Amino acid sequence: MKITLISLFHYDNFAMRLLFSHLKANGISVSFIGFKRMRHKVTKTLKNDFMEMNDYHTPASREDINVLLKELEREAPDLVGIGLQSGHFPVAKEITEAIRKRIKAPIIWGGAHPTIDPENCIKHADMICVNEGAEALLELCQRMEQRKPYDDIRNIWINRAGRITRNPTRPLLTNLDILPPASFDGENKVYIDEGRLQPDRNIDYFGYSLTDEPLKTIHQTMTAFGCPMHCSFCMNALTDNHHRRRSVSHVMKELIEAKRKNPRLLMVFFWDNIFQVNKKWCLEFAKEYGEKIGLPFFTYTHPSFDDEEVFVALRKAGWVVTNMGIQSGSRRFRREVYARSETNGKILETARRLDKLRKIKKPWPVFRIYYDYVKNNPLENKEDLKESLDLILKLPKDFIFQAFNLSFFPNYVLTKVFLEKGLIAEADIEGNATGSSNNWISTFDKTKKYDEEARMHEYYYLLFSLAQFRFFPNFLIRKIEKKKMFYRHLHVLYWICKIVRTVDLALNPSIYLWLYGMARVVSIRSKIKHWTLFRYK
Repeated sequence: MKITLISLFHYDNFAMRLLFSHLKANGISVSFIGFKRMRHKVTKTLKNDFMEMNDYHTPASREDINVLLKELEREAPDLVGIGLQSGHFPVAKEITEAIRKRIKAPIIWGGAHPTIDPENCIKHADMICVNEGAEALLELCQRMEQRKPYDDIRNIWINRAGRITRNPTRPLLTNLDILPPASFDGENKVYIDEGRLQPDRNIDYFGYSLTDEPLKTIHQTMTAFGCPMHCSFCMNALTDNHHRRRSVSHVMKELIEAKRKNPRLLMVFFWDNIFQVNKKWCLEFAKEYGEKIGLPFFTYTHPSFDDEEVFVALRKAGWVVTNMGIQSGSRRFRREVYARSETNGKILETARRLDKLRKIKKPWPVFRIYYDYVKNNPLENKEDLKESLDLILKLPKDFIFQAFNLSFFPNYVLTKVFLEKGLIAEADIEGNATGSSNNWISTFDKTKKYDEEARMHEYYYLLFSLAQFRFFPNFLIRKIEKKKMFYRHLHVLYWICKIVRTVDLALNPSIYLWLYGMARVVSIRSKIKHWTLFRYK
């Protein structure tokens, strides 16, 4: 029995590599194909940062698909698995049709999109995996290997010539320690882009180095599955994907091995939805990580989990970058539209605790804080925007403000609300051929004609951006808003933001310390050697 896993636009796909390890550990012959890598282009945002990279996909060319088919013919798998997100739906359909014409093996789709939109996905695949795939895919492979029927496997839907079998879901995996670490070695892995195999350009998501050992400089992993929150713009609101976590010893074993295999490893990136869940676990982790790993690391943060003792322990262990979603500064709007319960007071309390961590200079002298905001939500009125500005002006200075365009995914709670109100059409949903896939970041466009609603929103986003800069006083921002200065001349306000941003970057000492650290992580010598110096077109 042999299975080939195909990851679309994501060479270092953590979930697929975890499946690879799990199947291999249980005696299944498995290979991995990274089909097309994510491209990145510079976007002119007003972040207090060096540049913003906007992710995007290039179309799958006929040459790309031919290389994929030749590789599949060479591997001759008994089963082909394709992992996809919503933006990959058109490409998944295209390559599935091409594979069927040349390969007899059945094709199963898995990942986020089949979980949130199974009815559409099962029309195009022989099978789909809904929810978690580790145990379901292993059972499927074992039954196929034993030539036993597999039509009743939980989490697996079957399409036999249009006759759909929708099997129920299985209980979530609770003991995550039974899963081996995701595989980042080069064994049985190939990468395809630009119409050819890319053996020396398996560039990781960040573009800082390569995906596979021993040349990694950033190790990506997760300590937990699921999330304790159920935000309306997240798939966790659709499933009972509650928070479960690996033991600290299991995580340490993985990181120690990653550090041993990658001599140039300089950072760890934790993809957990919220890292600070469970105080006891976090304190044990901080102690073990500081003693045994000692590398800088990134985590996501949430206001509902802001224990000061945990924050300090993690910071001393090596926590250097965090990202916290605010989404809107209006408490009413967050609660009614995004299903988030935290108060503005709680957000500010967490922000102040994060800011206090800057005083801890060891083992890393700089602590970077990013706050996310959702742009262009027509349900957010002027009073919501004014309340948002009041909140953002109270945040301790020297943060990085990130505004992301509102995106709509199939069957999400938020998507259904917008469809019911007639604010969007089916074509606006991610995954549709005419949807706005990977257009999540934008900034002011002086050539665009803004209607009154868009003008109001853009005006406040520019004021939000000004609030992050240390050298622009808040009383001036409040005066600008009060007198509606530059409201009819957004381009002037935009250039003020750009000038202030340039001055702020030039006069902020922490920026240079951060640049030095990032230069080490980027490893210019390695990037030049392996042609990964530029990760965008």
